[in-house]
Amino acid sequence: MSNNVGDIMKINYFHVLLLYCLKQFKGERSTSAIYHLLKGKKSSQTIQDGKLFKVSHLFGLYPRLEHTVTKSIWDQMIKEDLIMQVPEKHYVLTDKAEIILEHVLKDNPIPPHLNGWKYGDVGRLFWRRLSLLVQVVSNFTYNRRDYLPLTKNEVDLHWVKFLLRTLRESKSELNDKLYKEMSTVLSNVSEQEAMIFVWKLTSSKRIGLTYEQIASKLTLDEEYVYLCFWNVIHQIIDKHQEEHGSYPFLHSIIQEEFKDNVLTSSSNRTKSFLMEGKSITEIAAIRNLKVSTIEDHIVEITLHDQQFSPTDFITDEDFTIISATINQLNTHQLKKVREELNNQYTYFEIRLAFALIGRGR
Repeated sequence: MSNNVGDIMKINYFHVLLLYCLKQFKGERSTSAIYHLLKGKKSSQTIQDGKLFKVSHLFGLYPRLEHTVTKSIWDQMIKEDLIMQVPEKHYVLTDKAEIILEHVLKDNPIPPHLNGWKYGDVGRLFWRRLSLLVQVVSNFTYNRRDYLPLTKNEVDLHWVKFLLRTLRESKSELNDKLYKEMSTVLSNVSEQEAMIFVWKLTSSKRIGLTYEQIASKLTLDEEYVYLCFWNVIHQIIDKHQEEHGSYPFLHSIIQEEFKDNVLTSSSNRTKSFLMEGKSITEIAAIRNLKVSTIEDHIVEITLHDQQFSPTDFITDEDFTIISATINQLNTHQLKKVREELNNQYTYFEIRLAFALIGRGR
C-alpha cells in the first residue's frame, strides 16, 4: 500500500478490503453481509452473494473476525467521510474513498490467486500439516528431539507421525524430497511471496516469523502480507490439483481431505433427496427443517452445480422473464425485481434466476 495514502487516511489493507467489498456490493447489501463473507458464514445468502458480486475469493479469509471489529471500522469510516448511507441502511463509497481505493489497488492489487470459497478450509489444514511436517523433518534430519512442536493439536500430530511411518524413507531422503517439491511450487510465485512463505516456516534453526515481523522486513502493510501468504497457499493447492502426480509429498498432505464438491453438507443431503424425486415439503418433513431452508439449499445447489437443473421450481419461460427484468433494472435486490414484476413471482423463483445467472446461464 502506498505509504502516503496510508499515512494520510490512517487505514491499513484490511480497511481497503472492506471498501473493495462495499464497492462490489453497490449499496445492495448491508455491511453485515461483508462481515459474514470475510468470516466465512456458510449460509445460502452469503454463498450466493459471493458468487453474484464476484467476491467469493475473499470468503472465509478471516475466520476469527469479530463483528465488533468491523462495526468499529465502519463507524470510523463514516466519521472520515469514506462511506455514506443510502436507502435500507446500506452504504456506498464516497468519492474520497474511491480515490483511495484506486491508489492502493494500483500499487498493491488484491492477490490474484486467493480462492477462499474453494480453498479456505483445506488451505488452513494444509498449512497446519505442512508447517508441522517441515518442523519435524528439519529436526529429524539434525537428530534434534528437544523442541516444542508448533501445535498441541493431537489430530495434526498423529497425522504427521502416521505419514512418516508410512513413507519409510531415510532422514535425508525425506528432507530432500520435501525441499525439492517446495522449491518447485515456490518457483511459480513471486520472489516476495516466496520469502513471505519461507519466513513463516519453522525449522530446526529458526522460528517462523509473525506477519508483523515480515511486514517490517519488507516495509509492507501487515494485512497485505497476510493476504499474500494465503495467496501462496491457495496457489500451491491449485497447482497441486492440476499436477498432483508431480508433487506426491504435498499430495499426501491433503489427498483425503480435499473436496472438489463445494456444496455444504446439508445442501448435499437435500440434493440426494431431490435426486430421489422428493418434493420440497417432503424433504422439509423428512429432515425436520423449514421449507425456506430447503429452498436455500436448492438455490445453493443451482448456483454451484452446473449439472443441476431447477426446472421443477422455475420454468425456462419464467427464467427468461425474470432475468430480463434483472438486466433491465441492473440490480441484485430481490424486492426491486419482484415489485417490477407486480409480485407475480416468489422470492424463491427470483433467487433461482439470480443463481442461474451467477453460474453463467
